[in-house]
Amino acid sequence: MAMRDSISDTKARIEELKEIVENQRAKKDEYANIISKQSEALAAYEEKCNQITEHEEQIEEAISWYNRVLGFRIECGHGVKFIFSNINPDNANEQYSFVIRHENEIYTLLDCNPPLNDTRELIGELNKSNGLFKFVRTMREKFQEFAAPGTSNQIPSLDQDSSMISPSAPVASVSTDHRSESVVKEKEIQPSESNHISRKVGKGQTILSPGSASSVRRSSRLKVKK
Repeated sequence: MAMRDSISDTKARIEELKEIVENQRAKKDEYANIISKQSEALAAYEEKCNQITEHEEQIEEAISWYNRVLGFRIECGHGVKFIFSNINPDNANEQYSFVIRHENEIYTLLDCNPPLNDTRELIGELNKSNGLFKFVRTMREKFQEFAAPGTSNQIPSLDQDSSMISPSAPVASVSTDHRSESVVKEKEIQPSESNHISRKVGKGQTILSPGSASSVRRSSRLKVKK
C-alpha cells in the first residue's frame, strides 16, 4: 500500500514537473520572440544611426563647400546671421550679410548689410512659402547684383519696423555742386574785379583787397581817401 502511494506521488510529481517544463518552454519561446523583436529594433536603429551619420557627413561636406566656394557661413545670436563673401569681384573678402529671426511662425528681417531693395516683398513671400533656402539664395543673388560692376551701388535706407527700402535722394549733393560752382566762379571773378579797381586807384591811394573791392562795387557811398 505504501509502495502504491509512493508511485502515485511520484507520478503526480512528474506531471507537475512536466507542466513546469512546458511553462518554461513557453517562457523561453516568449523571451526568444522578445529578443528577436529587440534585435530587429536594434538593427533598424543602427541603420538609422548610420543614415544620420552619413547625412551629417553630407551636410558637413556641403557646408564646407559653401564656405570654400561661396564664402557662406552662419552665426547664431539674436536671430540667425547669414554671411557671404566671394560676392564682389574686386574684393572677394568683402562680407555681405543679413540677420533673420523666426518667432511665432513668422520670419522677420532684423538687419541687412548693405541694405537691399525689395526685402519687404521677399520676407512676405518667405512667410507664405516657408522656403528659407530659396530666400537665402535670392538674397545672395541680390548681393551679387548690388556688387556687380557697372551698377550704381546706391544704398537705400532701411526702415527697421517695416523693412521697406527707399533710395536715398541725391538732391543735397546736386545743390552742393551748384554752390561749389558759384564759389569757384566768384573766386575767378574777384581777381579780375580787384585788378580793375586797382587800375582806377592813383598813386598814394590805398589798394583795396578783393573783399573791399566787392564792397566798393556794391556801395556807391564808399569813398576812397587820397
